[in-house]
Amino acid sequence: MRVLQPEDAHMYVTLLDQLERESEFLLFEPGERNMTEEQARSMIQAFSQQENSAVWGEERNGELVGHVTCIGGRAHRERHAIKLIAGVQEAYQGQGIAGGLFERAIEWARDSSIVRMELTVMVHNERAIQLYKKYGFEVEGVKRKSLKVSGDWVDEYVMSLILS
Repeated sequence: MRVLQPEDAHMYVTLLDQLERESEFLLFEPGERNMTEEQARSMIQAFSQQENSAVWGEERNGELVGHVTCIGGRAHRERHAIKLIAGVQEAYQGQGIAGGLFERAIEWARDSSIVRMELTVMVHNERAIQLYKKYGFEVEGVKRKSLKVSGDWVDEYVMSLILS
């Protein structure tokens, strides 16, 4: 597991595309994100210059198979908080990759004086909810009719981990 660098942009975009093809639990539908390698390179470069943003990836056989992306608040009043986005390819789930990524993100957040980590998760994504709870995240509330997936309304939990 390592912090991604701008030269990893191709692998990052490829991973996001793969995850969006495999799962209905993500925000973007397959082909909707349209992130270019240059956009990913710019984002990763910008994160490397911010104290409260980072992206980690897990590689297997030269392929990026999982990530956790931490996006820090930009306004002074929210720089202590980060939003998390994570995913692991279906073929690599159940191997501890997501847990390792979350452990690393939490360790980094503590070292970076982050106070609040937050994420959203579809209320029926029980596997992810259990993972987040395992690492101390708690449900703060419900975003009703937050998303429309395959024609159906889906609620999301807002979950957070307060570090200090």
